[in-house]
Amino acid sequence: MKHLRIITIILLLALLVPTVQSQDMQVVDRIIAVVDDEIVLESEVLQYVQDIVLRNREAYRTEESITELQDRVLTELINQKILLSIAASDTNIVIEDRQVDLTLDDRIAQVTREVGGEEALEDYYGKPIRQIRREFRDQVRNSLLIERVRNVQIRKTSVTRDEVQNFYNNVKDEFPSVPERVRLAHILIEIEPAEEAQSLAKSKADSLFQLLISGADFDSLAMEFSEDRVSGAKGGLLGTTERGDLVPDFETVAYNLEEGEISEPIRTRFGYHIIRLNWRRGEKINTNHILVMLQATDSDEQRAVESARLLRDRILAGEDFESIARDESDDDETARVGGDLGWFDLETIPDQFQQVARTLEVGEVSEPFSSRVGVHLLTVTEHADEREVDLIEDWDRISKMALREKQDMEYANWLDEQREEVFIEIMME
Repeated sequence: MKHLRIITIILLLALLVPTVQSQDMQVVDRIIAVVDDEIVLESEVLQYVQDIVLRNREAYRTEESITELQDRVLTELINQKILLSIAASDTNIVIEDRQVDLTLDDRIAQVTREVGGEEALEDYYGKPIRQIRREFRDQVRNSLLIERVRNVQIRKTSVTRDEVQNFYNNVKDEFPSVPERVRLAHILIEIEPAEEAQSLAKSKADSLFQLLISGADFDSLAMEFSEDRVSGAKGGLLGTTERGDLVPDFETVAYNLEEGEISEPIRTRFGYHIIRLNWRRGEKINTNHILVMLQATDSDEQRAVESARLLRDRILAGEDFESIARDESDDDETARVGGDLGWFDLETIPDQFQQVARTLEVGEVSEPFSSRVGVHLLTVTEHADEREVDLIEDWDRISKMALREKQDMEYANWLDEQREEVFIEIMME
């Protein structure tokens, strides 16, 4: 069960795409399985196996381990065919284009980091990044559909207190210890482009707006000029979203437009947007936009660092971290609670924050450091050493583990039932 779940996660989340072949791989198109009217090609299995082995070399050193992996991958590909068929027949399972695009961006970025950059990714697959994105897209949509089918099933599962207690009693000797944990707070200073860059971006957005009110086609202008690469290729289409999905400044304007109306350029942290509301249904809207981005420079970042350093000096001089966070932090959500980010397992914190957190004593304030969202001051407000699991103290953690195990078991049983309903033929030598 554990191995199957690992392979499932790899196939769904690691963006290993069978339709994209690396230069070194010999394509073999022998049919090795039939699932109703769908087929599984040997080249599909080999591509997944190759990518998994490349990412986990230590685990697959022997021919036997690779053969076992190949069998598990084939089983999971058969399962995917079945689940995609179920998704296609359920009108309630819908994946929006915007969700596909956002997930695709995240997974492309993940794989790019793993292989060492965009050029290395293109080199590995022997194709330009634009073509890789196109070929990844359907696979990302399929993975989201399968994930949705699974979520629909596991949502029906719950655990009782007795089940949690029994789970703990059965596995308490194997329980991992509770890792070292820290409670963090931060102050964020966003990196604001200089006034000249803001003026140039606003001027460009105003010019595009004038073209639109003079009769220019919105979709054509978005395709040519929008700096949102994902939506720009589709005429600026963001698709259907619900209140809270987009940044507040964007939504404030979008929800007040009439259907078909185009907004004047409005500013968000991403830049200047021109918004067209296509339709609204209650709290759901469908929009297009043209984005003129604001590009921060090294000097803009340095200016944010200096602002953060001045705030740090005030804290070291005796001012209260929480009060300064409330007044000065650009992270609106955490500023309201004095910058509190909550508790984290130290090992799971993103690398930049983990490296800083490890150097801090409780109450100590870090030097300014940068992330993709801005410049931070970080402090550890509480610290807990690694310890053994306690049923009462760690009830939430244990109950989640018990629930996950029960969900896995019931989902596997449900999937076995679905396999009984379809024709499956495996043609392995």
